[in-house]
Amino acid sequence: MSDKMKEGERLNTIIGQGTVLKGECSVNGTVRIDGIIDGSLKATGVAIMGKSGQVKGDLLADSAIVGGVVEGSVMAEGRLELQSGARVEGHVKAKKLVVEEGVFFQGSCNMEEKRAKGKTAPRFEIDEKAGGEANKDQVVKKIEEAGKGDDSGEITFRGEPI
Repeated sequence: MSDKMKEGERLNTIIGQGTVLKGECSVNGTVRIDGIIDGSLKATGVAIMGKSGQVKGDLLADSAIVGGVVEGSVMAEGRLELQSGARVEGHVKAKKLVVEEGVFFQGSCNMEEKRAKGKTAPRFEIDEKAGGEANKDQVVKKIEEAGKGDDSGEITFRGEPI
């Protein structure tokens, strides 16, 4: 059993090495893939793909560990781990992403974190004395954070009003 699985969670389905499934595969719970899925895979739990595992389509799961080959999009609601030797050719979307050395990735990546209502992302500004141009010697001048330290709605930086 993987140390990435939650306590009490069990492995529901194993697609063993030498097994080939064609078509859309849907698993309620956690799945381990050491064989080939010629189509998409959707799992409500963790999708664990061994080094010999292949998915020739999209992989959608709550969390995923990829050690094999995915020829399609990989979408994880939580954590996505691409292990050394993995090969992913397609779009990747995950809240948390871990990429080990030796991974081949060809595609685009989107890490989107949902923000609470009323919260804004920090804004970065470049030192205007440098003419507004960024160079390697320049660092971020200030970071603005909304409502830090009190509930007045005032924008502050390091506790001081801006």
